[in-house]
Amino acid sequence: MAWAAVLSSAAMTAKVPWLPSQLPPGAKPERCPRCGKRAFIPWTLRRDDRTKAVMRTWVCTECQITQERPEPE
Repeated sequence: MAWAAVLSSAAMTAKVPWLPSQLPPGAKPERCPRCGKRAFIPWTLRRDDRTKAVMRTWVCTECQITQERPEPE
């Protein structure tokens, strides 16, 4: 019977282990463009090899969507 409950929850997506699953202390989250919760936070930085622009990956701690935005230098 317990297996039926697990199998029927296919709509629930798993959290990705290398992305945050809760808001860190002192975070100033924005509203997530997918789920609408105030859980969208800046996460990692990278430099684009072609343009040399600095990009920041933002992540929602609730639905795990990610989005890259240019980071002011």
